[in-house]
Amino acid sequence: MLIDLYNFPLTKRHNLSMGQLSQQDCFEFVQDVRTTCHQLNNFLTILQCQHDYLSGLSSGEIESELAGVLRDLVPPIESATSDVLELSKKCRDFLEEQKH
Repeated sequence: MLIDLYNFPLTKRHNLSMGQLSQQDCFEFVQDVRTTCHQLNNFLTILQCQHDYLSGLSSGEIESELAGVLRDLVPPIESATSDVLELSKKCRDFLEEQKH
């Protein structure tokens, strides 16, 4: 069952094929997914801005600017990677709970 994260009703329990989720479980899981999606969207915005910046430079300028741009991207890349791995773990844990 695909959960519509933007229109997820939080007023009742939902039955999934593997078990029943409480309202609080659903709410927390959906909030985690939303938060991660927003963080990834922010990262993609940063990436797009860097792309736009580099695309406006001449070949010679790109070479001198690229190292700095890549250096600036390391923290957001590491953060996005961490966010996705954390959400992946939460998804596995959430699904595992439904088996019991």
